[in-house]
Amino acid sequence: MTPQNTGRPQTKLSLRLFKVVMLSACFIGIVLSTIQIIFDAYNSGHAIDTEAKQMLSMVRDPATRAAYRIEEEMAVEVLEGLFEIESIQYAAIVHPDQKPLAEMSRPFSKSRYRRISDQIFDRSRIYRTPLTAEEPYPDYFGDIVIHIDTAYYGRNFIRRGIVIMLSGLVRAATMALLLYLIYSLILTRPLNRMIRNLSKIDPEHPGKEQLPYLKGHRNNELGLWVRTANQLLRAIERNFNLRQKAEAQILKLSQYDYLTRLPNQRTLQKHLRRLIKNNSKQPQRFAILCIGPDHFTEINAQYNFHTGDHLLVKLADRLRDIAGNGVYTSRLGGDQFCMVQPLEQPAEAAELAQKILRDLGKPFDTVKESITIEASIGISVFPDDGHCVEELLQQAEAAMLLAKSRRNLRYQFYIASLDQEIRERKKLEADLHHAVDHDELHLVFQPQVKFSDHARIIGAEALLRWTHPEKGLVSPDIFIPLAENSRDIIAIGDWVLETGCRQLHDWQQQGYRDIVLAVNLSAIQLQDDELPDRVAQLLKKYDIAPHTLELEITETSLINDVERSCRQLRAIKDIGVKLALDDFGTGYSSLSYLKRFPFDKVKIDRSFVDGLPENSENNVIVNAIIQLGKSFKMTVLAEGVETLQQEQYLTCQECDEGQGYYYSKPVSPDAFESMIRDQNREYGNG
Repeated sequence: MTPQNTGRPQTKLSLRLFKVVMLSACFIGIVLSTIQIIFDAYNSGHAIDTEAKQMLSMVRDPATRAAYRIEEEMAVEVLEGLFEIESIQYAAIVHPDQKPLAEMSRPFSKSRYRRISDQIFDRSRIYRTPLTAEEPYPDYFGDIVIHIDTAYYGRNFIRRGIVIMLSGLVRAATMALLLYLIYSLILTRPLNRMIRNLSKIDPEHPGKEQLPYLKGHRNNELGLWVRTANQLLRAIERNFNLRQKAEAQILKLSQYDYLTRLPNQRTLQKHLRRLIKNNSKQPQRFAILCIGPDHFTEINAQYNFHTGDHLLVKLADRLRDIAGNGVYTSRLGGDQFCMVQPLEQPAEAAELAQKILRDLGKPFDTVKESITIEASIGISVFPDDGHCVEELLQQAEAAMLLAKSRRNLRYQFYIASLDQEIRERKKLEADLHHAVDHDELHLVFQPQVKFSDHARIIGAEALLRWTHPEKGLVSPDIFIPLAENSRDIIAIGDWVLETGCRQLHDWQQQGYRDIVLAVNLSAIQLQDDELPDRVAQLLKKYDIAPHTLELEITETSLINDVERSCRQLRAIKDIGVKLALDDFGTGYSSLSYLKRFPFDKVKIDRSFVDGLPENSENNVIVNAIIQLGKSFKMTVLAEGVETLQQEQYLTCQECDEGQGYYYSKPVSPDAFESMIRDQNREYGNG
């Protein structure tokens, strides 16, 4: 093997070094000059303001006398004096409630710098000063107004800026040239000699030849580089086989996910491109199933990331078992997986999706405990939905996200109308952003009753409703998730809290002082450090007894930051406001929340009340929750009571309170007041 060519390189390091140093110096020069110009612009603007104030101060007394005497000639003389100053473009002495006593104007200066200076200083600056008599009778006679044409100041500023910029660039270029000469002498010339020596090394046997030390550079960084290079050349020969093995291992790792050992997204895309390419020779339909577990971030937050990773490995293993032969399984990233299934009919993809959902619904045994998860699946079909890999994957993911947003839909095929639906959801999200300002939101109130007092109304839950100007009443199941995703829930939550407090104040003013109003808090509101102060201010503003306000928090709201949530709730509790745990039993460690957080009430989710008393499983759950609540000395309220049998069963089990359509649907404030009046009349209190 002959030595490498020792000819000159096409691009010299010294030339690149010169370019880098020169560009860097010029950039710094431009930045520093720009800062100086900006500072000069600020000073120039301040100088315009100062000069204008001096002009006004100079003519204030004669202008005041002219306005006081209503002498137009004297006013004109004052303005003519001002117009001796070329920067004055317009001036007027304005008499109160009358046309100007005198005014003068002239065209704007035609400066070639005006287009730039107008952007910096504005085309015209307006100044006004009142004309008043001196003490002790400071009567007001009018104003003197001047418009300053900034072109005269801008012209000087721009000329100064040009000089500053050019001088900065010259200084920077001079410094760059000096640095280049120093670098070339100390660094690039010795490097060229080292390169010539290195080119003599035989690449087949790099360890046989040693690079010589440069004269005068044995003990500096260049000498260290030579020693290190010689060590490296010796190591290359003995590690050549190891390097080949490492490259093979790296290639394998680049194609597979390190955690689940499934093909990664890059490998999946190659596989799909190969299928699409082969399709031209042998037509074959296939489906892409995008699989995403629901609420996986909450599992990570509740347990830890080690448990989450362990669960992903278990999930990948189960997907392998479900797929079997012929179905390609991979990990897209995060908590998302993908399957590619050859098809005869699209119904086969639906059957596979149902099988996946059914098998994933079985508990997963992790290191600590058994965890049950749910998933959503989006499906796109080739060639029906497209011929591009990225497009097919994007469509499958969009269908999965839509399936997640629909409570009763677990898998979703991509259809052409899906894009339109997504656009409509985005439009609805944009409209929701202005709902508060446009008075489109309102509250309705669902009564809460006390079982031991003949189902007497003791309070109400405030529920948010949105009347869209075009779509009419929009379901909270649709717009609440939109508000949470866009963080509009912060402004909407504040509006709900204040509107609820205002309504509670009105009821208390009418004599209903024992009514308790429950208001829901979102997870995002709960993370706001100013929330306790906000609640305290509203209580004071509307003169509300703290115990008549109840804030409801769901279990999932507490998961994001348990420590902060605990501090927030204790701060609110110290104010005297009641706290209720909503949708109890539907989250992850319900018992630990009852023990750790200062709740006054626990609300049984409507999904457990449904089917009482016939559903034996729900009977067991409801009874357990009631006993837990009593053990922790909490009030227990059952949501979703719709029948007399459900009320009788809950009363028999010593549940404290109820809420549901059996008593009333959510009603307007007036209708709720009417219900309270009728109740008080029936009990002899009205």
